Amino acid sequence: MTQFHRSHRMVVVRASKVRTSAFTLVELLVVIAIIGVLVALLLPAVQAARESARRMSCVNNLKNISLACLNYESSKGTLPPGSVNQGGAQESGLGWMVWILPYIEQSGVSEQALAQMSENGIRGAYDERLSELNSLLLPMYLCPSDTELPLQNEKFGSSAAARNRKGMSYAGVSGSYFSRTGSCPSTKNGTDYCVSTGDPLLGRNNFDGLLIQDWPVELQEATDGLSNSLLVGERTYQIRAWMLGAYWVGQTDPPRGRRNRSNNPPGGPQPSTAFFGSKNVNDVALLNHDPYDACYYAHDNELGDRPQVPDSTPNTLSVNDLPFASRHPGGVNFCYGDGSTRFLNDNIAVDTYLALGSRNGGEVVAVE
Repeated sequence: MTQFHRSHRMVVVRASKVRTSAFTLVELLVVIAIIGVLVALLLPAVQAARESARRMSCVNNLKNISLACLNYESSKGTLPPGSVNQGGAQESGLGWMVWILPYIEQSGVSEQALAQMSENGIRGAYDERLSELNSLLLPMYLCPSDTELPLQNEKFGSSAAARNRKGMSYAGVSGSYFSRTGSCPSTKNGTDYCVSTGDPLLGRNNFDGLLIQDWPVELQEATDGLSNSLLVGERTYQIRAWMLGAYWVGQTDPPRGRRNRSNNPPGGPQPSTAFFGSKNVNDVALLNHDPYDACYYAHDNELGDRPQVPDSTPNTLSVNDLPFASRHPGGVNFCYGDGSTRFLNDNIAVDTYLALGSRNGGEVVAVE
């Protein structure tokens, strides 16, 4: 009898242990809820860490671009031209991003482009024979935070190859003269650094920045100091083929000769210019300007312009005043004339932003 009771107690104890080690439904739901909360807490941190890494990669791109521009200057004596228009009227010149390729370990691409131009009489970046080069996705010209850009096709082009041209995430700074002074004549002179036809589609062509149309800038011209002068910044809106500098239309200013004026290549910044390789720093489209508030004059949803804006959106932005913008929260990465890089906050004072856009405005700039 005693033996029976002992074995019975052992069975009961074991059964009790089995019951206490199992999860009840309530306990299981609590554990799942805790895991869900932890995931919800950790996911933003993981995403923030990834964005931080992408932003640093973007900064590294701009650092390499600025150093390439300075290496170009060491070799040529000037910063690269924002665009070089080698042909006649209505030509799309090669931008600064092509001329610095030999200085960022992409000399093969640059030599191929220049060789094709000289051998085949190619004058513009939109020539169909350059479509293959324009379709290249050069890593140093793409911000990894802009994941849509590699998928975006060129807005213009009559062939599949032309439509496959790819853009780039960066634009040079052409200046801020008009927004600072309110002056922009129709012809160049010795006191104003801006020309304009008054065409709202094109907008004003400032040339008090560091990367301007058809005029290479010497470092000594940056009297504000290279550390106070923006060189290249990020962009996300209305992007064209990466080799494109400026699309020049019409007569030169001043004209070179009395005959065939409209067929002469431009001599410096022109009033009738759509500058895609560089942009004005302006007080109309500030950093990370929202295209839903006001979009480009020629914005076309059907041609793939991003974002898809409502038909009621005001079309008021000129091509030369399209904003510097990024996919990074809170601001935009820029590099400066001295090779440094900085993240400019969206809430930067407008006067400070405009001052940084000029190489020779005479302002005292303080950016925290």
